[in-house]
Amino acid sequence: MLKPYRAAVIGTACTMAAVVATGLISLKDEQPNKDTSQALAMERSMSADVEQHEAGPILTLARAADIPVVILEVSAEVEEHRNAEAELETEAQTEPLPEETAPVETIPEETEPETTVEPSEFDGYVLPVVDVYLNIRSEPSTEAAVIGKLYVGAMAKIVEQSGEWTKISSGTVEGYVNNEYIVTGLEAEELARQDGRMVATVLENGINVRENPGMDADVLNIAGQGEQYEVAEEAEGWIGIRYSENITAYMSADYVSVDFLLGEAISIEEELEQIRKAEEEAARKAAEQAKAQEEAKARAAERLANSQPVDTVITEGYSASYDDTYLLACLVHMEAGAEPYEGKLAVANVVLNRLKSGYGSTIAEVIYAKGQFTGANTGALANRLAKGPNDECLQAAVEALNGVNNIGDYRNFIGVGWANYGSYSSYTIIGNHCFYKR
Repeated sequence: MLKPYRAAVIGTACTMAAVVATGLISLKDEQPNKDTSQALAMERSMSADVEQHEAGPILTLARAADIPVVILEVSAEVEEHRNAEAELETEAQTEPLPEETAPVETIPEETEPETTVEPSEFDGYVLPVVDVYLNIRSEPSTEAAVIGKLYVGAMAKIVEQSGEWTKISSGTVEGYVNNEYIVTGLEAEELARQDGRMVATVLENGINVRENPGMDADVLNIAGQGEQYEVAEEAEGWIGIRYSENITAYMSADYVSVDFLLGEAISIEEELEQIRKAEEEAARKAAEQAKAQEEAKARAAERLANSQPVDTVITEGYSASYDDTYLLACLVHMEAGAEPYEGKLAVANVVLNRLKSGYGSTIAEVIYAKGQFTGANTGALANRLAKGPNDECLQAAVEALNGVNNIGDYRNFIGVGWANYGSYSSYTIIGNHCFYKR
């Protein structure tokens, strides 16, 4: 079937070439610029196109404006020939194509599924992505005046966006920030978790604050409605709060609301006012501190003036076992480890003066007597006994036991800052201790 079809196509092409040539000749009066030679040249061109078609199809593209439009009157004979040609084309189309010319099935291109952006409570708001603060300018330009600052951990509402700048509103400031240094939506939400604080607000009275997340955990406290705590972590069904500096406690998530605690922008005028107030407050505190220091010096001078120095004398010694000597040295270290040697010797003599006055029959009884040396009953002395005294404390204990006394008959001592000097009949100050008697 291919050979008749090819003959039909060639015949049709030749016929059309003749028709076109005839049309061109008949239109000579309509186209005065085209002579007979031009029409014949076009006929030859058409014949050449037919020969090329037999050799192999040639695909060309042309602009519509370059192709002249020619209207031809088709005779009945030509119409009949066209009908025959159409029948041949239809018949040819119904015949199966050879395997080598069968149409290749095209695979549609895969398209990526459309992604939906997850909504965020930070849609319509921005956070700065900077080290300290982001400048807010009066106009969308780096040349415009800085009218405020958006510090890390602060948030602003989007007013409008244009090109590289976004107009924002936060606090008392409304101005422009550069888009390069802000984030919004989910990115802002993630940044808020890093730079901002999350606060849990108790919704009802009598909410248990537990040691661990669970209904069986011990109750540390009872929280009241409106109380707020900084969120440390979020567990399933529980909110971890910073109960104290080193303790994380938990409350049921059903009875608290968790919100981001973010700051606002500050205007340049507000910042300057804050700086002024801070400087005034610093100056006031410095003046108060200087005054307190002067008063402390005056009191110290008065105390020293009224302090009655005690001469160091040699008195009767006290025979003690190794254990008593070690215990006395450890007590001296506990009470006066940071004091000068005279202060260490004075503390050792306080113990011996109490022993002589009947506070106990042994050094151990005097030291462990109720209400006398607080550290002896709180574990501080036991800790020192485990570590041992330093050399000066041991030397002070040995000298006191040998009769070296530098406080006379004083049996009490207290830190100079806690002393009530008006209630003492006499006292002497050694280092940071006041040794006295009533």
